[in-house]
Formats: sequence, structure tokens, C-alpha cells
Amino acid sequence: MPSWRGLTVGTSAVTATATTAFAADPAPSAQASTWLADYAEAISPFMETIGFSPEMAVDPAMALNTSITVGALGLSATCCLWALRASRRASKGAMDADMQVSTLAARIDDAEAILAAEPDAVFIWTPETMVAKPGTLQARPRILGATAGLADPATGELDFEYLLSRLEGEHPDLLRQAVDRLRSRGARFSLVVQSRDGRIFEAEGRPAGAQAVLWFRDVTGERAEVVRLSERLRAAESAREKFAEYTDSLSLPAWRRDGEDRLVWVNAAYVHAVEGASAQEVIEQGQELLSEEARSESRRQLADMHKADHRTYTVVAGERRALNIRESVLNEGTAGLAVDVTELEHTQGELQRHIGAHASTLNHLATAVAIFGPDQHLAFFNDAFQGLWSLEHSFLESEPLDSAVLDELRTRRRLPEQANYQEWKSKRLEKYTAPEASEEYWHLPDGRTIRAVTQPHPFGGVIYLYENVTERVNLESSYTALEEVQRETLDNLYEGVAVFGTDGQLKLFNPAYAQTWRLEEDELNQSPHINDIILACSQLYDDGEMWDEVRSFITGVGRARTEVAGRIERPDGNVTDYALVPLPDGATLLAYVDVTDSTRIERALRDRNEALETADRLKSEFVSHMSYQLRTPLTNIIGFGEILEAEMFGGLNAKQQEYMAGILESSHQLLDVVNDILDLATVEAGAMTLEVSTVDITKVLTAAEEFATRTAQKGKLSLTVECPADIGTIEADERRIKQIMINLLSNALSFTRPGDAILIGAQREEDELLLYVSDTGDGIKPEHQATVFDRFESRDGGPESPRGAGLGLSLVKSFIELHGGWVTLESEPNVGTRVTCHLPIKNADALTEA
Repeated sequence: MPSWRGLTVGTSAVTATATTAFAADPAPSAQASTWLADYAEAISPFMETIGFSPEMAVDPAMALNTSITVGALGLSATCCLWALRASRRASKGAMDADMQVSTLAARIDDAEAILAAEPDAVFIWTPETMVAKPGTLQARPRILGATAGLADPATGELDFEYLLSRLEGEHPDLLRQAVDRLRSRGARFSLVVQSRDGRIFEAEGRPAGAQAVLWFRDVTGERAEVVRLSERLRAAESAREKFAEYTDSLSLPAWRRDGEDRLVWVNAAYVHAVEGASAQEVIEQGQELLSEEARSESRRQLADMHKADHRTYTVVAGERRALNIRESVLNEGTAGLAVDVTELEHTQGELQRHIGAHASTLNHLATAVAIFGPDQHLAFFNDAFQGLWSLEHSFLESEPLDSAVLDELRTRRRLPEQANYQEWKSKRLEKYTAPEASEEYWHLPDGRTIRAVTQPHPFGGVIYLYENVTERVNLESSYTALEEVQRETLDNLYEGVAVFGTDGQLKLFNPAYAQTWRLEEDELNQSPHINDIILACSQLYDDGEMWDEVRSFITGVGRARTEVAGRIERPDGNVTDYALVPLPDGATLLAYVDVTDSTRIERALRDRNEALETADRLKSEFVSHMSYQLRTPLTNIIGFGEILEAEMFGGLNAKQQEYMAGILESSHQLLDVVNDILDLATVEAGAMTLEVSTVDITKVLTAAEEFATRTAQKGKLSLTVECPADIGTIEADERRIKQIMINLLSNALSFTRPGDAILIGAQREEDELLLYVSDTGDGIKPEHQATVFDRFESRDGGPESPRGAGLGLSLVKSFIELHGGWVTLESEPNVGTRVTCHLPIKNADALTEA
């Protein structure tokens, strides 16, 4: 019986052998452990069959024999197992090979399908075709891809030789040689060939393992696209270069930043602004043109609106400048531009000052001005606008809409009455888009006429100009009416009137002018020249000298233009006065007056006047002569009457005394009349001289009062003297002054009744002395007042005041005029009369000369 130690050794050997066998198997060790377990389980029955038990292990010889036996059996089993395992691996390898072949076949099918779907033709020469004789069926390449455009139209098949026959010029030989080199030596090539129909192909050959492959691609469209893209590329490059050149030529600093706000590009103006050496240096050093505050503002605006637009102040090339910064967000980063607005800012300041001065000027205009902006809000108004429409200042300062202003004016009835106000307002608001100015006249309900002018504003909106032309319209209306009246007056004048211009053409005439010279009005309406008119008028009056004077006056240049007048006596008996009058505009007025009848009457009146003057002179001479002749005997009568009244040669009874007093009174009256006539005749003859002396006015009035006192008492009249105590003196003829006062008092006494009052007075003014006599008597009727100072004009004063000679007031007027003064009369019937003598205050020498 083998021992257990031998069995253990045998088992170990089997186990080692199995381990070695399994070491060659790539299966994991877990499988080997499983196999050993199976092996132990398999030999257990065998061990029992041979009668092996644990107790037998105590016999060494038995154990050795048993172990050897078991080892041999284990080795055999191990060999069987190894053979079985190898068979299994071979079977599995064959299966894997079949699967790889299937996979490769599928991949080949996919590749061929892809090649067949290619738009290019693919020629493949396998090793068999490459060693075959050229021209034989075996030498033909395998063709894949799109071959419809290259196939032979006759057979519908593509052949490489047919393809070569379709090429142009030397291209078939070049392609054949390249393919031969590819098949023989595997030399790659790339050619561009052209077919006879003008298409362009790209032939590219290269080896693919043991095969030679030719790709034949139609690149006609691609080549055109490449050319087009090349052109676009060149254009883009040119545009980029021009843009770079343009940006560098700009005087405006420009820049671009990346997403991290770093400079990546600047132009030459930017480099100059920051005083950098080059753009590259500026970018590398990060020289910023803008301050941090300005950049922060740009970042804020870019974040909110994707663009920035603001103004900042910075130092540019050593000078402080005002810049408008404009930046925009790009796909990557931002781009910015700086516009120098320093001059613009100065200009805007100047503009604001001009606008202020303009507004101040407009406020001093009488024309109402209102400016509405593009949004139709009131932007400016002057004081005249507010005054014209009487609108509240607060309302206008609120910048109301144009339509609101119109509505307010309509409410206050300060707009023209309209049948459709809304339509009228809409048309007025259309002025905001009108290209030209417009003008209209508004007739307001209050009677005013307003000239309204609307014109576009250069900055948008409109400018309204309102002018109150009521007075002008009224004046124009009056002028038109006056012109029509003047035209009618001119046409109805008896005088012939013609106006000639500086060119000698007739500009204006009336019918009387045509009638005077017997001219046709139709011919005159054609504005004939003065030469033509003179030629026509010479048929009635042929005086060349007179017509030359008229022609020279109308058409002469440089001569003194003074009014010329004359008279024409035509051969037909017509007598016409003419006048040439220069007008302010250089024209000439020629007027003709037919004085034929008046000339005849004038001659008759002149003859009659001469006769009357002769009669008057004879009358004056007769009166003067008779006055001298009457004065001598009258003086004798008065002298003898006074002797008798004095009873120098005997007494007289009472009756004789009464008669003698009457004779003397009448004689004195007659002597006064004769003296007055002589004085009047002396004045008319210009022979009277004044005996000038210093006259005390108070004494003159006292003498006049003494003269009239007795008569006033007799007639029961009130006599009053009105004279300041400091009336003073005057240089005059005292006798004539007293005579004046006496004549005035005599006239007043003659036309007053008992109970009336007479006032004698004097008043000194600055340069004259007033002597006056007034009464409350009968007065003088208005129709007689104009002749009271004429000679021998008298009127009845009543039964107690017989008619006088009518010389008193005439002498008063003559004596006052000799003193250089004048007389005024104020009278009203049944109220009274006042005669005032105005004596100028002159020295004695001046009065004597006068």
C-alpha cells in the first residue's frame, strides 16, 4: 500500500504539471483553480477503486507505488486536457478570423459605396492590372464614383483611354505619363487639366498600398468659386488696407478694445493725441486718451444701451480740448471715436450769445414774433407778441402747443371768424411741413387787420410774424380812394394836364389836354414821345422857339429845372396859359389853361378899372379941392358967428342966442367933416407925416373922457375909463392918437341909447399897446361888419343920432396903419361893439421910418 506522503508528492507533481499547462493559457487563474478542484473530485472515485485509503499512507512502499501510478495517470489526464484546450483555441481563432473577414468585407463594401457616392471619378489599378499588358482587359482600372459626366455617350461607359481622348492639347500626354509613373514607381502627382468642352478637372494620383488610385475631380465651379473668393479676399484686403489708411488719415482719434477693456488697435490720430511713438507702443503701454472718469461713464452707458455718447475734457497733444466720445459694442470688445468739439463749443457759446442778442433785438421790434419748435411747442415770443394778443405771460412761459395758443385766441375772439375752425386750424398746422414761407391777412372781429407771415425755421418748426397793419390798410384804402378821386378830378379838370417821364414818353394825361390840342386819346394812350406830340401840336401853333424850350425842359439833362410859365395866342384866337413844373421823381408836369374867355373879360375889366380909377382920382381931387374951397368960407362963418355970439357989436335976444349956437355947432360939425376929408385925402395921397413924440396914455384917455363926458351926460350914458396906473407912454403922434380916440367915442355915442355904457381903456402887452372903446349899444350886423372901415360907409343911429359922413372909422384905420398897427372889431347885434387898436411899441426913429 502506498503511503500518504507518496500520494502527496504525486499529487503535487500533477498539480505542478497542471499549473504549468495552465500558465500557457491566457485564461485567468480562477479557471485553473476550478480545474484543479474538478480534478480532485474526479480522481476521488479512482482512489477508492484502487482501495486507497488514508490508512494506507502509513506504508511507504505502497505509498510510493501509488504515487507513481497516480502521477502517471495525472500526466495523461493533463495531456488530454491540454490537447482539448488547444483544439478549443484553434476553433475560436478560426471563428474570429471569419468574423474579421466579414467585418473587412463590410468595410470594403462601405468604402466602395462611399466612393461610388463621391462626385469625383476614382480610378483604381490593382497589382493584377498593373502587371497586365497595357490595352488588355486585365489592364483596365476599376472605376468608382460619379462617371455620368465623363462616360462615352455612345456606350454609356467610362474608359480611361476615352477620358484621355477628351482632354485638350498636351494634357492627355501629361496625365498618361503621370499615371504610368504612379503605377510603376508609386509617384504621387497632382495636375490640372482641361477638356475640350472647356471644363477644368483636377487629377490627383497616389498609391494606396499595392494599388494605384487616381482621383479625377471636376473643379470648374470650384475654380470659379476659388477665383471669386480670391477676388473677394483681395478686395477685402484692399478695403482693409484702405480703411487702415483712411483711419490713419483721420484727425479723429479712434480705438478698439477687447473684452477686458484693453486697447488692441489705435489709429495715428490717437497716437498723436497721447503723444506716443507708435501705435504698437501705445497698445503695449496702454496709454489712455480718456480719463478714468470718462472711461467709467462709457462703460456705464455701454452696459445700459450698448453704445456710449458723452462729452469730456482731456489733454490732446498738450492742449485741453473738449471731445465728444462715441463708443459701440462689437462682437468682441468695443470700438470708439473721439470728435474734437472745442471749436464747436466755442461756436455754440457764440451762437447762444447771438441768440440772446437776437432775442433782445426781437423784443425791441414792433412786429410780433413767435417761434415754435419742431414739437409745435412755443420756444420764443417777444413783448410785441404778448401785447398784440394780450395773452398772460405765465401762459406763454409754459411753452404751450401751437394748437393751444390758437384755441386760446379763438376763445378770446382774436382770430378771424371761420365756418370750419378745425379744418382751418389743421391747414395752419400743416405749415410745419411746408417748404416755403406764406403770407395772409387776418381781419379780426375787433376791426383790426393783422398781416400774418409763416416761414420755416432753419432748426425745425416755424416762425410766426404778426404785424398790425390796420392803419396801413386804412391808409392804403384812403390812398386808393384818394387816387381814384384825384384821377376823377384830373379827368374833370378844366385845365389840360400831361406828365412826361425822363425818357420823354407821355405817362399821364387828362381829356382836357387832348381837347386843348385836338389830339386823339387812343394815340395818347400809346405813350408817344414829346417829339411826336410837338409835331402834332405845331399844326395849331407853330412857334419853334417855344416848342424847343418845352422839349429841352422835358428831355434836357444837367440843366436847372425851375418852373417855367408862359402864354400862347394861337392864330385861331385861342389864348392858353402853360406851365412847365419839375416833379420830384424827375418827371415834368405840363399844364395848359384855356384863358380865352378870361382874357377877354380881363381886358374889359382892366378898361373899366382904369375908368373907375380915373373917376376915383377925379372924385378925390374934386373932394379935396371942394374941401379947401369950403374950409375958407366956413372958417369965416365960424369967426363971425363967434363975434355975434359974444355980442361984441350989440346984444342978442334969447331966440337969436339959440339960433347963433345952432349955427356955430353946425359950422363946427361941418368943419370937422371937411378936416376929416382933407386928412383922408392926405393919407390916400401918401402925403401925411406923423409928428412923433412921447405920448402919455393916461392924458390921452383923460382928454377923450372930457370930450365925451358932456355928451354922455346929456344922453344919460355911463362912461367909464379902464387904465392901469403904470400904463406908461408910447412913441406916437399925439394929435392923431387923440383923434383916433375921439372918433371911436363919437361912433360909440352915436349908436348907444340912454342907460347904455361906454368903456374907454388901454392895456400894455409885451410888444404892443391896446387902445379900445366898447359899448353896450345896438351893435353891428354881421353883413355890415366887413365894410365899417370903408370910406363914406355910414348907417342910421336913430332919431337922435342922424347918419354921419362915414369917415370916422376909416380915419381910425388909416391912422393906426400909419403907426404900423392894425384895428380889430368885435360886435354882436343888441349886445354891443368893441373896437381895439393895436399899436406896436417902437422907438421914435423906427416909427418915423415906418
